[in-house]
Amino acid sequence: MLIDCANLSGLLLARATVRRREVAVRLALGASRGRIVRQLLTESLLLCCLSGGAGVLLAHWINRALLSLKPAVQLPVELNLQLDLRVLGAALLLSLLTGLLFGLLPALQASQPEVVGALKDETYRGGVRGSRLRNLFVAGQVALSFLL
Repeated sequence: MLIDCANLSGLLLARATVRRREVAVRLALGASRGRIVRQLLTESLLLCCLSGGAGVLLAHWINRALLSLKPAVQLPVELNLQLDLRVLGAALLLSLLTGLLFGLLPALQASQPEVVGALKDETYRGGVRGSRLRNLFVAGQVALSFLL
């Protein structure tokens, strides 16, 4: 799940970079930075909650599929594949925290573009800060992959 969270953060950063012009237009029209951050954060939280719900639904379907494959003979080992409410609650909490944590940084980054440059459709280089952030996410993904 941690690798998925890191992948999601990378996708949100890429999406924020793509939406740079849209955010610049909203800022030029008078939207406050806080309003833009709230909108992008809401989108990120919704995406994470829907992903968490899809994961729970998938777990339910996999449990049913595994129980249908149970042999008819009695085995000395009993399988209890019921979904635990504590685990579901932890998954929901982790989905919300993922959306908040990995949605806030891209939202803050996207809400402060150079308005004039973005409106003129100049190419975005990301700067030193943006490249450091991307390198940090890539390093985190590699570290989590090695850990697993």
